[in-house]
Amino acid sequence: MIRPPMIPRSADFIGFASTAWIKLGSAAGGRAKGVAMADPMAPIRAEVMAQPAAERLEYALDLLAFHLDPIPPFYDGVASMGLAFTNADTRMLHALDVKRGRYVSLNALVSARCLDRPLDEWTTPEKVVLKIGAVRRRLEKLALPVVITTWRGVGYCLEAPEWFRFEDGAVALRLARENAREVPQ
Repeated sequence: MIRPPMIPRSADFIGFASTAWIKLGSAAGGRAKGVAMADPMAPIRAEVMAQPAAERLEYALDLLAFHLDPIPPFYDGVASMGLAFTNADTRMLHALDVKRGRYVSLNALVSARCLDRPLDEWTTPEKVVLKIGAVRRRLEKLALPVVITTWRGVGYCLEAPEWFRFEDGAVALRLARENAREVPQ
C-alpha cells in the first residue's frame, strides 16, 4: 500500500514531484511549469527518487499497483450514479478517492489518467487541471457531498463524509440527496 508522502508544514514547500517536474522540464528542453518535456517519466522518477533509498523499490511497485489496479466496484458505482466519466477521468477520481482527505500530486493524477497509454501519448498537467475542473462540475451538478480542493504546488484533495462511497453507486447518490434535504439551508 502506498504511504502518503509526509508534507512538511513550511509554507515554501511545493511538493517533490511538482518541483522535479518544473526543474526537469526546464532542463530537458521543455518549457517552464511542466509543459511537454522530452521524458514524460521524469516526474514519476523524481517522485520515486524523493523517497528514502531503502524504500524506493517498494514505493515504485506500490505506485504501479495503485494506478494499474482498477477496482470494478468503483467504476460500477460511478457509472450507476450517472457520472458519464471516461476511463481516464474515473481513474483520476479513484486516485483522489483512495487518498481521501490527503493531497495527491498533479503528477500522480497525470499517471493515473495515462498509464494505459504509451509514454509519448501522455497528457500534459494543464489538461489534467482542466479535467479536474470538469470532474468538479459534474460532482456539483449531482449535488454529491464531495469537494475537490486545490493546494497550489502540492496537489488536490478529495473530501467527503465518511458515509459516502462511490462504490455504493445509486445508493450513495440517494443518501446524499436525503442528507441534503435534512440540512437546513
